[in-house]
Amino acid sequence: MTTNNNLEHTQSLAKAGLPQFQFGDFTFDLGQDELKQNQSLTITKLEPQVSQLLHLFVTHPGEVLSKTYLQETLWPNTIVEQNSLYQLLTKIRRLLNDSSRSPKYIKTLPKKGYCFIATVSLVVEETKPQAHTEDRALLPSTAPNYLWLWLVPALIVCFSAYAFFSRYDGEPPVPHYELQDVSYDLGLESDVDVHITEDLIAYVKDIYSLQIANKQGEVLHQLDSPYRVAFPTWQRSGSLLAYWRYKEDQCELFIMTPQGAQNHQAPSIACESAIRPVWKNTDELVLSVWQKGQLIPYLYRISQQDFVKLPLAIPRQSLYKGAVKAWNSDVFYLLNHANHTSSLIKLNGERVMNWGFPVWLAAYNPHTQAIISNDSSQRHALVATHVDGRQYEVFQTAQGLFTNVSIDQDGDIYTAIESWQVNIRDKDQLPIFSTSSIDYLPVSNRLGETAFMSRRSGVCEVYLHADDQVVRLSHHKGYEYVQFLEWRPDLSMLLSNRDLDLALYDRQGQVLQFTTELNEKIRNIGWFNNDTVFAFDGHQLHFYNLQGHLTHSQTLDAQLVYFDVAAKRWLVLKNRILYSHDALENSGIKLAELSNQQSNLLHNIRLKNNTLYWQSSWSKQDYIWRLPLIEQSQVEMVKQGNLIWHFDISPYEELTIAKMEALEGDIKRLAVVTAP
Repeated sequence: MTTNNNLEHTQSLAKAGLPQFQFGDFTFDLGQDELKQNQSLTITKLEPQVSQLLHLFVTHPGEVLSKTYLQETLWPNTIVEQNSLYQLLTKIRRLLNDSSRSPKYIKTLPKKGYCFIATVSLVVEETKPQAHTEDRALLPSTAPNYLWLWLVPALIVCFSAYAFFSRYDGEPPVPHYELQDVSYDLGLESDVDVHITEDLIAYVKDIYSLQIANKQGEVLHQLDSPYRVAFPTWQRSGSLLAYWRYKEDQCELFIMTPQGAQNHQAPSIACESAIRPVWKNTDELVLSVWQKGQLIPYLYRISQQDFVKLPLAIPRQSLYKGAVKAWNSDVFYLLNHANHTSSLIKLNGERVMNWGFPVWLAAYNPHTQAIISNDSSQRHALVATHVDGRQYEVFQTAQGLFTNVSIDQDGDIYTAIESWQVNIRDKDQLPIFSTSSIDYLPVSNRLGETAFMSRRSGVCEVYLHADDQVVRLSHHKGYEYVQFLEWRPDLSMLLSNRDLDLALYDRQGQVLQFTTELNEKIRNIGWFNNDTVFAFDGHQLHFYNLQGHLTHSQTLDAQLVYFDVAAKRWLVLKNRILYSHDALENSGIKLAELSNQQSNLLHNIRLKNNTLYWQSSWSKQDYIWRLPLIEQSQVEMVKQGNLIWHFDISPYEELTIAKMEALEGDIKRLAVVTAP
């Protein structure tokens, strides 16, 4: 059969409504986005774009599909990174246990594209023939004629039981949604919340304004703030609106009426940030506040102006991610676990729902009684999950990222879809890498190379820009977070963390990954010399050789510990005072006393030409500071602004910033429509 005839045959079968494709030892169910390994009967749920790409291949067997065609089909009218297609191909090849060097399924044709080389057929389910009435009349009867008298009550009981359980355990039809615009203005609209019953929504406009509107997007009231505001949240039974305001190193909770009148102000609470409040009732809210690198749940009583830390039963190596008000108006708590799964629990630790991927975004749909959350891609799609484990995709977008979700009693979903460009720029201010990524971490060296981290679709990867080319050094499919990158003193290797692990890279890729054996979140890492690296968690300083073995450790309480390889001295920040030590056992020389503003959420340490640079946050504004490491020096501010993710200092003391640019956000409504 020729390629065209084979394609026509496949497409004609697909039109018959049987979208199950068989090739090799696999069956691909397009309708369910599932790939089954026929021998082991293992079924894998595919990400939507992975499923779409596999669908393109199996409906075009033997045909060369160009990169341009695949990108335009998968991401219509959207500019994406060059390696986005490569990532999808890598996922499919891993699932199929296929190799690009000796392919059984997907063959790469350099400068042409890709070809699916396996034979594809459709699985056709055969219907069982029914016996004709006259044939059944001829069947011998071995039961007495009065048997039906016994069957009647049994049938009634069975039918009643079926009707009862079907009422609660049946699978209702999957709702369909239509994407509609709510906000139209240029700028950033984010953090939307819809009132469950009234014609009201609230959202943040351009960081410093809170807008109240009706569901058609007509603005009813605007509150302008001198400080950043975040996460407006409506009462469920009432019309008050709670929201956060970030002032200096404090979080302030305000409650207001729809007309903008202030109803209540809670006492300030020390925080690094906060997430959406949850109204437990008209007098109590569950508040989730970031403190010392951890998200802490509190119960706040308006009448008593009292914060009570919730005794949430959190398993070891699990992290609290927020609260959700769901079934019977009870509050549940979202946890992420070390194995990159998630669960929803009660206050006593009892699990009520599980996900096979990290969930950070969750809201309750009162219309379908399901939890709407991010999917495994983290931000590109929403999925619904029921208590019985039934799950289906709600909506996916190729135009931006979902950043929050709110749902009214009719099941309409209100969401913020944001898009941005983040550029890492070279010394000539030209972008060397641009994408709608979540994070960057550039670090340059004297050879003119820049290593950086890109956290796309929840996966952190380490890249190297050298000789006008970008090379990916890591190939991970997990969710480990890369927070630090450090060049070896001789510039032959890179050191990074992956959560509580450390990883070493050369210019070809990852060389080694090993555990730090630290108990808390890593504060900083670095090189002691060409053969030894260190990691510090605020209490323990561990040293390792390049084989990943722990050589020795030291107890030290400090905000920061960093080794200056060139000057062979330790820099220690303790109680906002920066000291220089020739050895940690000896007393240090005081270099400077930092202010609260200069030391709050201190991160991104850079050391160039005997000058220390770092980043801090104050009132949710980002600051970059500079301090020459000589006595009697003064701290100088280098840069301030919003949404500065990371920065770097070149060997010539030129500032490089990884900053969100071309930032846009719109409020959208996913309106429930009648199923076709």
